[in-house]
Amino acid sequence: MNEIIEVKQLPIIVEQLQTIKADVTARVDDALSLACTEETVKAVKKARSDLNNEFENYEKRRKEVKKEIMSPYEKFEAIYKDCVTDIFEKADKELKAKISEVENGVKERKAAEVKEYFIEYAQSRNIDFLTFEMSGVKVGLSDSLKKLKENAKAFIDRVSDDLNLIETQEHSTEILVEYKNSLSVSSAITIVVERYKAIEAEKEREAERQRLEQQAKEAEKAVDEIITVPEEPVITPPTVEESSCITTFTITVSAPRSKWRELKDFLNNGGYKYEQHYCDKQ
Repeated sequence: MNEIIEVKQLPIIVEQLQTIKADVTARVDDALSLACTEETVKAVKKARSDLNNEFENYEKRRKEVKKEIMSPYEKFEAIYKDCVTDIFEKADKELKAKISEVENGVKERKAAEVKEYFIEYAQSRNIDFLTFEMSGVKVGLSDSLKKLKENAKAFIDRVSDDLNLIETQEHSTEILVEYKNSLSVSSAITIVVERYKAIEAEKEREAERQRLEQQAKEAEKAVDEIITVPEEPVITPPTVEESSCITTFTITVSAPRSKWRELKDFLNNGGYKYEQHYCDKQ
């Protein structure tokens, strides 16, 4: 393998970093030793700026060196990918697809046989609402048919036991409906029992409400009977028909002629009978 990929010459980097380390350290120490006061703050700022500029110059050169070193390797890597990597990856992908095709075929045949067994055994237990997918049985490449069928049978047997238990319960039909949704007998029984408890509680609340309402009506009626004062009968006095009598008397009336009409209307409206004898005097 070493002969296939040979390095003719390693990159040679002539570095002088160790020779400048002492000088850089000395300048940094001098800057850090400066006392920073209101009088010297400008000098400290300048020392800091000089150090930052120097560091930026070193960083710029480091990046240039890295680029020079990486350039030959990047060219080699591109050639290596074309001559080696792409070829191997392509072969691996094609071989994987062929292997998967065969293995999937094996798993599909196993699954079909186990599913057929599942349906037949469920029918023998008089269970018609189960599907193979509901069993949760996973068919793996290394799983034996015997083990897979045992798992399928165990699932159906459990469901059969649950159904036998449900038949002994009150409200078995409703419990069965819930069970078909969850395949959990305890959950199905709990849901239906709690539902009927809620219904009974609601009936009791309604009966209590109606009882209190009836009591209130009866109490209101009793109060009305206590405080009601019977109306006294209206007694109409008998009508006594008066007999007419005739009385003659003389009244001298002195009034303007305009008042005579009023006097006449009074006598007429009052039910008086009279005779007129005019004796006008001015």
